[in-house]
Amino acid sequence: MVIGGLFLVYGVILIVAGVAGAAVNLWTGLAMSVFGGLFVIWARTRHI
Repeated sequence: MVIGGLFLVYGVILIVAGVAGAAVNLWTGLAMSVFGGLFVIWARTRHI
């Protein structure tokens, strides 16, 4: 769950940097946020 959270936080940081100008950061940030969120959801449902 920690790994998914790190992906999520880093994705949000890249989204903020991508809004400032670089389109590559925006798309990478969106992808990492989605991947991190899915990983956190998967990890939470797996341990219940």
